Parts: sequence; C-alpha cells; structure tokens
Amino acid sequence: MARHSSDLFKNRSTTQEFLFSPSDGVIDSGNTPNALTSRDDAAAPHADAHFSDMLDRQGLIHAIDTCMASASSLCAIAVRIDRAAGVKTDNPQEPGIPEDAVISIAAHCRTHKGTWAKIAPDRFIGVFPHHTAGDGQVLAQELLDAFPEENSPPFTFGVAAYPTINYARTQIVENAEKALEHAGFFGPGTITVFDAVSLNISGDRHYQAGDITGAIEEYKKGLLLDPADVNLHNSLGVCHGVLKDYSNALSAFENAIWLAPEEVMAIYNKGYILLLTGNREAALACFLEADAREPDVFEVIFHIGQVYIEMGEATKARPYLEAATRANNRSGAAFKSFGACLDKLGLTREAIQAYKSAVKINPGDAESLSLLGRLYIERRESLDVASVLCEQSVRLSPDNGLFRHRLGHVYLNQGRLDHALAEFELAAALGHDSQSQIEETQDRMMASKAS
Repeated sequence: MARHSSDLFKNRSTTQEFLFSPSDGVIDSGNTPNALTSRDDAAAPHADAHFSDMLDRQGLIHAIDTCMASASSLCAIAVRIDRAAGVKTDNPQEPGIPEDAVISIAAHCRTHKGTWAKIAPDRFIGVFPHHTAGDGQVLAQELLDAFPEENSPPFTFGVAAYPTINYARTQIVENAEKALEHAGFFGPGTITVFDAVSLNISGDRHYQAGDITGAIEEYKKGLLLDPADVNLHNSLGVCHGVLKDYSNALSAFENAIWLAPEEVMAIYNKGYILLLTGNREAALACFLEADAREPDVFEVIFHIGQVYIEMGEATKARPYLEAATRANNRSGAAFKSFGACLDKLGLTREAIQAYKSAVKINPGDAESLSLLGRLYIERRESLDVASVLCEQSVRLSPDNGLFRHRLGHVYLNQGRLDHALAEFELAAALGHDSQSQIEETQDRMMASKAS
C-alpha cells in the first residue's frame, strides 16, 4: 500500500506504528522470541530422571484430550526462562538455561497435579485440571517466589484458562503461548493472563506475516472477549480495508469512533475509506477533524493537502503539504505532491526544488524526473539537464506516452528534430495526443531541408 492502503493507521497500543508501511518490522519486544513461530524447535527432553515425566507438545495435547477430558476447567501456564549468559548447565545444547529452574518448574507441576511439556529450549507449559486463570496466577507467583531474588533466573509467564469463549479444550496450549507473547511487552518477572490484547498482538503477528484472514479471525475473537476494545475494531477495519471490503472496514472504524470519539486513528481511517470509495468531501471532513484533535500527523496532513489539490484548491493545499515535508523529510511522495502544488500556483522555481528533493529521496521516481524535466523546458534553461531527466524517466517507464511526449519537447527545443519526431510518434502510439507536435516537427524538418 504505497499511499494507498498503507495510509491506514496501525494500532498504537502494540506496534506504535502505522499499519501497511513496507519498512515496518515484526514486533520486537526485546529479547522475546516469537513463541508461535518457534513451537517445533524444542530439543529432545533431558535424560535426567528429574524430567522423566516431561512431555513434548503433541504429548501434552494428547493428555488434555484424554486424561483431562472430564475436567470442567483447565489452566495452562506457559513459562519462559530467560537465558542467562555464563550460566553452566548439564545440557551443552542449551547454554544459559539453569537446570535448577527447570527442576523447579517440574516440581511445581507435580505438586499441583499438573502435566507439563517442553515446547522450546527455553519454554515450558504446565496444564492443571480443575484450576482457573486466577489459580494459574497464584501458581505462577509461587514459582517466582520459590527462587531467592539474587539467584533467580528471570521467569516470564503467560496464563490461559478453559473454557474461554468458543475455544476447544486443547487450544488452551496455544492461548497460553499467546499470553506469553503478550507478557513479553512487560518483561521478565511478569505474569500475563490471556485476554483481548493478547489476541490483538497475535492478530498483528498474522498481519505482518501477510496472513490477513488469520489476523481478522484473531481480532474477531478478541472482540468476543472485549467488544469495547477500540484497538481491535480499528485493526479489524484495517484488515477489511486491505481486502477492499470497504463496507465492513467503514463499519469497524465507525464502531471504534462510537466507542472513543477522540480516537484519531479511527477518524483518519474512516476518512481514507471514504476517499477510496469516492466520497472526497466527507473524507476531507474526517481528515480535518483528525488534524484538529492531533495536529501535524504526517499521514493526516499529507492527505488533507492531496484532497485539496484534487479539488483544485492549491492555495489551501500548500500549508498542509509543506507541513507534510517537515513532518517526514524522507517522504518522496510528500515532496512530489508539494512540487505539484507549487507548480499549480505558478511557483516554478520552488516547484523545481521540491521535485529535486523527491528525486533525491527516490532516484527511481520516473514521474518526478519527468515533471522536473518539464519545468526546466518551460523555463527555457538547462536543456541538457532537462534531456537527462526526461531520458531517465523514459528508461524507467518506457511505456508512458506522457513521459515520451515531454522528452520529445526537450529534443525539439534542442533542435534534435529526428529524435523529437521519434519520441512524439512513440507517445502517440502509446495513447498520448501528440499529433500537433508531430506535425510541427515535420514542418520544421521540411523547412530545414528547404533552406
């Protein structure tokens, strides 16, 4: 989504970014690995007798389906042991994972009649029949307290319970991992219970992996847990926008605004959907409202300027586009739009500077190169520079008739009539109206021969 769907805002409560930006990375919560993408990397169980009852993931799921099938409630506790540099262990394949920490987890599970499994080299899950999420928090705290603070390796806990909405019994394992992922935002020594925010974070992971459908499912489940979560409504709307399901996207953003009228992201996103569906005036009203609530947000002021340009209001557009170049001085699109605005206002010299900035940021911007060449032609100066710019634009976009037409004008002004005629004819073949220029060039060629 390059100035397309990429302009929809991201949920600030998790990634603190705008959604759909190609430069966005995967959420990084410090030293927290992605539990959901490394679930199959657990090493073989220790041979030590301390861990003879330790299962793997599939064994744990089987136990939930069989041994715990009659339990009306379950609690799962996912625990990560942060690797401690320099700590010696009995297992050379797992440096930095203190053996006494694993022994403590095993003992705790046995004491409370839980079944436990290793799901990664540094992560374990215990499942306890007839326990609630509240019980799980107590058990996790007991495990934390079992280690003297000066000796304790940092534990991080994620807790999930069954039943929870419409999840199957065995999905408690995955939900505990999502809670652990959520806990990574708070750091070691914390205990986090699976909730709507856990699903928002999980949905973000799906989105960033390109799985928009999976993200939608996570956000919808999050809304079953907390129908009033504004971030989930906004994130859901963003995904519908990506899929061009504009009706559902608009509905999601309106729900977010109804729940939190001051929510700038949802107001802006509603405006962007309205813009995509052709309702320019209503879109502008949303953008202006968003700017009034939180001034100088790049995406907002950029689009205010863009809409004013489309409405023929270059004077109104100018301050917003100029502010957009200050808000993000690495946005080639902002400088290109600012250049177009200045051009419409007859400020050719200033427009040239704006287009130069756009090309400096993005040397492959064929449109800015061509527009810059056109302005040099109009000023009747630096025709050699104009030809270089227009030639480069044509190399980048050889099938663009307008770019070839402009290159023909450069050649015509340089007196390179054969080259000009060839470019005008190619432009016409590509659908641009260059017939009068073809005739003018032909007339000049005949006059030149006659003289």
